[in-house]
Amino acid sequence: MLRLDYCLSLKTLPESMGNLKSLQTLNVAWCLQLEKLPESLGDLESLTELFANRTAIKQLPTSARYLKKLTKLSFGGYNYSPDLPSKSLFSRFSLWLSPQSCSSSKAMLPAFFTSFSSLKELNLSYAGLSEATRSIDLGSLSFLEDLDLSGNKFFDLPSGISLLPKLQCLRVEKCSNLLSISELPSSVQFLSINGCTSIERVSAPLQHERLPLLYVKGCRNLIEIQGMDCAGNNWSILNLNGCNNLSENYKMSLIQVVSLSLSLRLLENKHLAFKYGSFSNSSFNYFP
Repeated sequence: MLRLDYCLSLKTLPESMGNLKSLQTLNVAWCLQLEKLPESLGDLESLTELFANRTAIKQLPTSARYLKKLTKLSFGGYNYSPDLPSKSLFSRFSLWLSPQSCSSSKAMLPAFFTSFSSLKELNLSYAGLSEATRSIDLGSLSFLEDLDLSGNKFFDLPSGISLLPKLQCLRVEKCSNLLSISELPSSVQFLSINGCTSIERVSAPLQHERLPLLYVKGCRNLIEIQGMDCAGNNWSILNLNGCNNLSENYKMSLIQVVSLSLSLRLLENKHLAFKYGSFSNSSFNYFP
Protein backbone atom coordinates (compact mmCIF):
# COMPACT_ATOMS: atom_id res chain seq x y z
CA MET A 1 0.00 0.00 0.00
CA LEU A 2 1.20 3.50 -0.90
CA ARG A 3 -0.69 6.26 0.90
CA LEU A 4 -0.04 9.81 -0.27
CA ASP A 5 -3.50 11.21 0.47
CA TYR A 6 -3.73 14.79 1.73
CA CYS A 7 -0.22 15.62 0.47
CA LEU A 8 -1.31 19.14 -0.40
CA SER A 9 1.97 20.15 -2.06
CA LEU A 10 2.43 17.03 -4.18
CA LYS A 11 2.48 17.95 -7.88
CA THR A 12 3.97 14.94 -9.69
CA LEU A 13 4.73 11.26 -9.26
CA PRO A 14 7.85 9.67 -10.80
CA GLU A 15 7.63 7.31 -13.77
CA SER A 16 9.72 4.88 -11.71
CA MET A 17 6.58 4.20 -9.69
CA GLY A 18 5.75 1.63 -12.36
CA ASN A 19 8.47 -0.60 -10.91
CA LEU A 20 6.32 -1.32 -7.85
CA LYS A 21 5.04 -4.57 -9.33
CA SER A 22 3.56 -5.80 -6.05
CA LEU A 23 1.73 -2.59 -5.15
CA GLN A 24 -1.95 -3.29 -4.51
CA THR A 25 -3.30 0.05 -3.22
CA LEU A 26 -2.44 3.57 -4.40
CA ASN A 27 -4.11 6.47 -2.59
CA VAL A 28 -3.53 10.03 -3.80
CA ALA A 29 -6.92 11.41 -2.70
CA TRP A 30 -7.00 15.10 -1.75
CA CYS A 31 -3.61 15.77 -3.33
CA LEU A 32 -5.02 19.06 -4.54
CA GLN A 33 -2.09 20.04 -6.79
CA LEU A 34 -1.55 16.65 -8.41
CA GLU A 35 -2.46 17.10 -12.09
CA LYS A 36 -1.67 13.70 -13.55
CA LEU A 37 -0.61 10.15 -12.84
CA PRO A 38 2.49 8.76 -14.56
CA GLU A 39 2.08 6.76 -17.75
CA SER A 40 3.81 3.89 -15.97
CA LEU A 41 0.62 3.45 -13.90
CA GLY A 42 -0.35 0.64 -16.26
CA ASP A 43 2.74 -1.33 -15.18
CA LEU A 44 1.32 -1.79 -11.68
CA GLU A 45 0.10 -5.25 -12.54
CA SER A 46 -0.97 -6.09 -8.98
CA LEU A 47 -2.94 -2.88 -8.36
CA THR A 48 -6.45 -3.57 -7.05
CA GLU A 49 -7.37 -0.21 -5.48
CA LEU A 50 -6.86 3.30 -6.89
CA PHE A 51 -8.10 6.36 -5.01
CA ALA A 52 -7.53 9.54 -7.03
CA ASN A 53 -10.51 11.66 -6.02
CA ARG A 54 -10.33 15.32 -5.04
CA THR A 55 -7.22 16.03 -7.09
CA ALA A 56 -6.46 18.20 -10.13
CA ILE A 57 -6.22 15.10 -12.34
CA LYS A 58 -8.36 15.58 -15.45
CA GLN A 59 -8.04 12.07 -16.84
CA LEU A 60 -6.29 8.78 -16.28
CA PRO A 61 -3.21 7.91 -18.39
CA THR A 62 -3.86 5.71 -21.40
CA SER A 63 -1.88 2.89 -19.80
CA ALA A 64 -4.56 2.56 -17.12
CA ARG A 65 -6.45 0.20 -19.44
CA TYR A 66 -3.99 -2.50 -18.41
CA LEU A 67 -5.08 -2.47 -14.76
CA LYS A 68 -7.10 -5.63 -15.13
CA LYS A 69 -7.13 -6.47 -11.40
CA LEU A 70 -8.61 -3.17 -10.31
CA THR A 71 -11.60 -3.71 -7.99
CA LYS A 72 -11.93 -0.23 -6.43
CA LEU A 73 -11.65 3.05 -8.33
CA SER A 74 -12.37 6.50 -6.94
CA PHE A 75 -11.91 9.27 -9.46
CA GLY A 76 -13.93 12.42 -8.98
CA GLY A 77 -13.83 16.14 -8.59
CA TYR A 78 -14.48 18.46 -5.71
CA ASN A 79 -17.14 18.09 -3.04
CA TYR A 80 -17.82 21.66 -2.03
CA SER A 81 -19.96 20.89 1.04
CA PRO A 82 -18.25 22.83 3.85
CA ASP A 83 -18.19 20.03 6.40
CA LEU A 84 -14.48 20.17 7.12
CA PRO A 85 -13.19 19.70 10.69
CA SER A 86 -11.72 23.15 11.29
CA LYS A 87 -11.79 26.69 9.96
CA SER A 88 -8.08 26.67 9.28
CA LEU A 89 -8.37 23.55 7.15
CA PHE A 90 -11.37 24.99 5.38
CA SER A 91 -9.47 28.15 4.56
CA ARG A 92 -6.68 26.10 2.98
CA PHE A 93 -9.21 24.33 0.77
CA SER A 94 -11.46 27.31 0.05
CA LEU A 95 -10.15 27.87 -3.46
CA TRP A 96 -10.74 24.24 -4.39
CA LEU A 97 -14.11 23.99 -2.69
CA SER A 98 -15.67 27.05 -4.26
CA PRO A 99 -18.74 26.55 -6.48
CA GLN A 100 -16.84 28.17 -9.35
CA SER A 101 -14.20 25.44 -9.39
CA CYS A 102 -16.84 22.75 -9.10
CA SER A 103 -18.94 24.05 -11.96
CA SER A 104 -16.32 23.22 -14.56
CA SER A 105 -16.01 19.68 -15.82
CA LYS A 106 -12.78 18.43 -14.28
CA ALA A 107 -12.88 14.74 -15.04
CA MET A 108 -12.88 13.94 -18.75
CA LEU A 109 -13.25 10.21 -18.44
CA PRO A 110 -11.71 8.09 -21.20
CA ALA A 111 -13.99 5.49 -22.75
CA PHE A 112 -11.56 2.71 -21.87
CA PHE A 113 -12.24 3.05 -18.15
CA THR A 114 -15.10 0.61 -18.66
CA SER A 115 -12.46 -1.99 -19.49
CA PHE A 116 -11.93 -2.34 -15.73
CA SER A 117 -14.11 -5.43 -15.82
CA SER A 118 -13.18 -6.54 -12.29
CA LEU A 119 -14.45 -3.38 -10.60
CA LYS A 120 -16.65 -3.87 -7.55
CA GLU A 121 -16.67 -0.26 -6.28
CA LEU A 122 -16.69 2.82 -8.51
CA ASN A 123 -16.81 6.37 -7.16
CA LEU A 124 -17.31 9.07 -9.79
CA SER A 125 -18.84 11.65 -7.47
CA TYR A 126 -18.33 15.27 -8.50
CA ALA A 127 -16.55 14.07 -11.63
CA GLY A 128 -18.05 16.69 -13.92
CA LEU A 129 -20.26 14.17 -15.69
CA SER A 130 -22.86 15.89 -17.84
CA GLU A 131 -24.83 15.08 -20.97
CA ALA A 132 -21.57 15.37 -22.95
CA THR A 133 -20.01 12.46 -21.06
CA ARG A 134 -23.19 10.43 -20.59
CA SER A 135 -22.33 8.24 -23.60
CA ILE A 136 -20.10 6.11 -21.35
CA ASP A 137 -21.77 2.72 -21.01
CA LEU A 138 -21.42 1.13 -17.58
CA GLY A 139 -23.11 -2.10 -18.63
CA SER A 140 -19.83 -3.98 -19.03
CA LEU A 141 -18.97 -3.69 -15.30
CA SER A 142 -20.70 -6.94 -14.46
CA PHE A 143 -19.08 -7.30 -11.01
CA LEU A 144 -19.93 -3.77 -9.84
CA GLU A 145 -21.61 -3.68 -6.43
CA ASP A 146 -21.23 -0.06 -5.28
CA LEU A 147 -21.64 2.97 -7.58
CA ASP A 148 -21.46 6.62 -6.51
CA LEU A 149 -22.44 9.24 -9.12
CA SER A 150 -23.26 12.04 -6.69
CA GLY A 151 -22.74 15.69 -7.53
CA ASN A 152 -22.81 15.36 -11.32
CA LYS A 153 -24.73 17.46 -13.85
CA PHE A 154 -26.44 14.88 -16.08
CA PHE A 155 -30.20 14.93 -16.71
CA ASP A 156 -30.37 11.12 -16.99
CA LEU A 157 -28.27 8.34 -15.50
CA PRO A 158 -25.45 6.94 -17.65
CA SER A 159 -26.51 4.01 -19.79
CA GLY A 160 -26.07 0.38 -18.83
CA ILE A 161 -26.84 0.68 -15.10
CA SER A 162 -29.93 -1.51 -15.50
CA LEU A 163 -27.66 -4.28 -16.82
CA LEU A 164 -25.47 -4.51 -13.72
CA PRO A 165 -26.49 -7.85 -12.15
CA LYS A 166 -24.65 -7.39 -8.82
CA LEU A 167 -25.26 -3.70 -8.13
CA GLN A 168 -26.35 -3.29 -4.51
CA CYS A 169 -25.68 0.35 -3.64
CA LEU A 170 -26.37 3.37 -5.86
CA ARG A 171 -25.79 6.95 -4.74
CA VAL A 172 -26.83 9.86 -6.93
CA GLU A 173 -27.03 12.55 -4.25
CA LYS A 174 -27.06 16.28 -5.13
CA CYS A 175 -27.43 15.65 -8.87
CA SER A 176 -29.40 18.86 -9.33
CA ASN A 177 -30.31 18.25 -13.01
CA LEU A 178 -31.44 14.64 -12.68
CA LEU A 179 -35.11 14.34 -13.67
CA SER A 180 -35.98 10.68 -13.10
CA ILE A 181 -34.64 7.24 -12.24
CA SER A 182 -36.01 4.09 -13.81
CA GLU A 183 -34.98 0.60 -14.86
CA LEU A 184 -32.70 -0.14 -11.94
CA PRO A 185 -31.53 -3.75 -11.53
CA SER A 186 -33.50 -5.79 -9.00
CA SER A 187 -30.28 -6.42 -7.05
CA VAL A 188 -30.23 -2.83 -5.70
CA GLN A 189 -30.61 -2.75 -1.90
CA PHE A 190 -29.69 0.87 -1.20
CA LEU A 191 -30.63 3.93 -3.25
CA SER A 192 -29.92 7.48 -2.13
CA ILE A 193 -31.15 10.48 -4.12
CA ASN A 194 -30.82 12.99 -1.28
CA GLY A 195 -30.68 16.55 -2.56
CA CYS A 196 -31.73 15.77 -6.15
CA THR A 197 -33.81 18.93 -6.33
CA SER A 198 -35.14 18.44 -9.89
CA ILE A 199 -36.07 14.78 -9.75
CA GLU A 200 -39.78 14.07 -10.23
CA ARG A 201 -40.13 10.30 -10.44
CA VAL A 202 -38.30 7.27 -9.10
CA SER A 203 -39.05 3.71 -10.06
CA ALA A 204 -38.23 1.28 -7.25
CA PRO A 205 -37.25 -2.18 -8.53
CA LEU A 206 -39.24 -5.07 -7.10
CA GLN A 207 -37.70 -6.95 -4.19
CA HIS A 208 -38.93 -10.14 -2.62
CA GLU A 209 -36.28 -11.29 -0.16
CA ARG A 210 -34.84 -8.20 1.53
CA LEU A 211 -35.96 -4.82 2.75
CA PRO A 212 -34.01 -2.26 0.69
CA LEU A 213 -33.49 1.36 1.68
CA LEU A 214 -34.47 4.49 -0.22
CA TYR A 215 -33.26 7.93 0.87
CA VAL A 216 -35.14 10.86 -0.68
CA LYS A 217 -34.45 13.78 1.67
CA GLY A 218 -34.56 17.20 0.00
CA CYS A 219 -36.13 16.04 -3.28
CA ARG A 220 -38.48 19.01 -3.41
CA ASN A 221 -39.90 18.25 -6.88
CA LEU A 222 -40.51 14.54 -6.27
CA ILE A 223 -44.05 13.66 -7.35
CA GLU A 224 -44.12 9.88 -7.39
CA ILE A 225 -42.20 6.81 -6.27
CA GLN A 226 -43.36 4.25 -8.78
CA GLY A 227 -43.78 0.61 -7.82
CA MET A 228 -44.07 1.13 -4.08
CA ASP A 229 -47.57 -0.33 -4.05
CA CYS A 230 -46.69 -3.47 -6.02
CA ALA A 231 -47.09 -6.83 -4.35
CA GLY A 232 -43.82 -8.12 -3.01
CA ASN A 233 -42.14 -4.70 -3.09
CA ASN A 234 -40.84 -4.12 0.42
CA TRP A 235 -38.83 -0.93 -0.01
CA SER A 236 -38.41 1.18 3.11
CA ILE A 237 -38.24 4.95 2.70
CA LEU A 238 -35.98 6.78 5.11
CA ASN A 239 -36.52 10.50 5.63
CA LEU A 240 -39.04 12.32 3.43
CA ASN A 241 -37.98 15.73 4.77
CA GLY A 242 -38.14 18.40 2.10
CA CYS A 243 -40.23 16.34 -0.33
CA ASN A 244 -42.88 19.03 -0.43
CA ASN A 245 -44.48 18.00 -3.73
CA LEU A 246 -45.63 14.65 -2.34
CA SER A 247 -49.19 15.00 -1.16
CA GLU A 248 -50.08 14.05 2.40
CA ASN A 249 -52.39 11.32 1.09
CA TYR A 250 -49.56 9.88 -0.98
CA LYS A 251 -47.21 9.98 2.00
CA MET A 252 -49.81 8.16 4.07
CA SER A 253 -50.18 5.47 1.41
CA LEU A 254 -46.40 4.99 1.45
CA ILE A 255 -46.47 4.68 5.22
CA GLN A 256 -49.11 1.97 5.00
CA VAL A 257 -47.11 -0.02 2.45
CA VAL A 258 -43.89 0.22 4.45
CA SER A 259 -45.48 -0.54 7.82
CA LEU A 260 -46.58 -4.00 6.68
CA SER A 261 -43.07 -5.37 7.04
CA LEU A 262 -41.23 -2.60 8.91
CA SER A 263 -41.29 -3.96 12.45
CA LEU A 264 -40.08 -7.41 11.41
CA ARG A 265 -37.16 -6.16 9.36
CA LEU A 266 -35.91 -3.12 11.24
CA LEU A 267 -32.65 -4.81 12.24
CA GLU A 268 -31.91 -5.68 8.66
CA ASN A 269 -32.46 -2.04 7.70
CA LYS A 270 -29.95 -0.88 10.28
CA HIS A 271 -27.44 -3.41 9.02
CA LEU A 272 -27.78 -2.10 5.46
CA ALA A 273 -27.73 1.52 6.55
CA PHE A 274 -24.44 1.14 8.39
CA LYS A 275 -23.01 -1.00 5.60
CA TYR A 276 -23.67 1.56 2.86
CA GLY A 277 -23.27 4.78 4.80
CA SER A 278 -22.34 6.20 8.16
CA PHE A 279 -25.78 7.10 9.41
CA SER A 280 -26.26 8.06 13.04
CA ASN A 281 -29.32 7.04 14.99
CA SER A 282 -30.62 10.58 14.69
CA SER A 283 -30.76 10.33 10.90
CA PHE A 284 -32.41 6.94 10.91
CA ASN A 285 -35.90 8.39 10.49
CA TYR A 286 -38.52 6.85 8.27
CA PHE A 287 -40.78 9.84 7.93
CA PRO A 288 -40.75 13.46 9.05
